[in-house]
Amino acid sequence: MLVILSGVSGAGKNTVINRLLEEGDNRFLIKSATTREPRGGGIDNNYEFMSDEEFSRREKNGEFFETIDAHAHKYATQLKELEKVISNPQNIYMKDIDVVGTQKLVSHLTDKAKVLTIFLDAPDEVLYDRLIKRGESEEKANFRLSRAKMEREFKDKYDLVIENIDIEKTLEKIRKRLKKEGF
Repeated sequence: MLVILSGVSGAGKNTVINRLLEEGDNRFLIKSATTREPRGGGIDNNYEFMSDEEFSRREKNGEFFETIDAHAHKYATQLKELEKVISNPQNIYMKDIDVVGTQKLVSHLTDKAKVLTIFLDAPDEVLYDRLIKRGESEEKANFRLSRAKMEREFKDKYDLVIENIDIEKTLEKIRKRLKKEGF
């Protein structure tokens, strides 16, 4: 099964994924390739960092399912990672991806793998505070939040929508849904 987490910047996608990964032996991370720099603080485990040149080379070699330019950097879903999901249906794989990429992945994996989509959100003032606390400048935090309206327009396409204010309550909702799905 692939669990996709999407949502606005600062909603806690990586934090939720990292906590869920700790809860079982059959849980794995699907890392995104990116050209951005690591943030630090232990929240960047979800990415394979690479130079612009490496990213371009791998893109030309057809190693990515999809790519996106977001927040002045490139991101991609790696085909080799999707093969793991398809080949190992007994495991739970988790991925953080934008709202457009989610729709592409769901379409691609239909009839190939079970997929659960989760959209995380929070009030703008909470998101802004989180972005500043993780080291974003005011300008960058505002830039990231400027995409929130567009991203929120996709909420109705997700299996589960959670306002992530309290991490423990968020995790409990996801655990209940995973149990309902047989995991």
